[in-house]
Amino acid sequence: MPEADLVAARALGAAAMLAAAGMPLYLLTLRQTLSGKSRAVVAALALVAAAASVWWAAASIAAMAAMPVSALDWPIASAVLSATPLGKVLAVRLLALALLVLFAAVSGRPALHTLAGVLALSTSAWTGHAGAGEGALGTAQRVADVIHLGAASLWLGALMLLLAALLPGKPKEEAARRLAGFAATGTLVVTLLTLTGVFNAYAISRPGWSVTSGWSVLLAVKIGLFVAMLAFAGFNRWRLTPALVNGEPGAATHLRLSLALETGCAVAIVVIVAVLGALDPGGAPLSG
Repeated sequence: MPEADLVAARALGAAAMLAAAGMPLYLLTLRQTLSGKSRAVVAALALVAAAASVWWAAASIAAMAAMPVSALDWPIASAVLSATPLGKVLAVRLLALALLVLFAAVSGRPALHTLAGVLALSTSAWTGHAGAGEGALGTAQRVADVIHLGAASLWLGALMLLLAALLPGKPKEEAARRLAGFAATGTLVVTLLTLTGVFNAYAISRPGWSVTSGWSVLLAVKIGLFVAMLAFAGFNRWRLTPALVNGEPGAATHLRLSLALETGCAVAIVVIVAVLGALDPGGAPLSG
């Protein structure tokens, strides 16, 4: 298994960037602006993502140098950052996250927030398995990864804002309108995630793939969680949202629970992906 520091930093950074990019992207699809609270959340997520990215870079350098993070010094870190793509990735990501904080401070229009958030998120395509790809296949893999990340961020951002709209005391009409508005967009999101996910799994697993490897087992778990998210989304769309619109007793509570479980599946997928990025598709089983 990969180092715990590296996995934790990757997971925290990815979750924060997905949410920070996804919230304004979702509001952009609805042609709505970010409220003051939403802007504050986006800025806070961007700051968390920046701190996690620095932690991730330090953990990556420590792993390359076969030493604990606490033993790192600036000469070693500087040498690795200069000699590998890690330095450029970190610089672009931190710049994009800084712009996201700035945009959140001065404007509620989601277009600029989305641009900065997606740029920060897209730097992940130049790390891990996608970043190691070469030639035309490697380029195609990175393009697919950016699309996959963008679609995932839109889904997670929508879940967060839908949950916020269903908080006690909030008007249920707004939640129902947002849920209905996400129906068509959600279909596109699922299609993009499926197509790019299949392509990326193929591209990564081609050389020396083993069905019993830890990578394969975790990929199967990830697919299972994705299917669970689809089931929750379908139940929300076809059963719970109409119940909310019709004013059925307990509909808001049931919908809030379903959305929370769907969000939990999404967070679990982010953690699994953080581990997958550091595993070899043809490596040893998880128990090995």
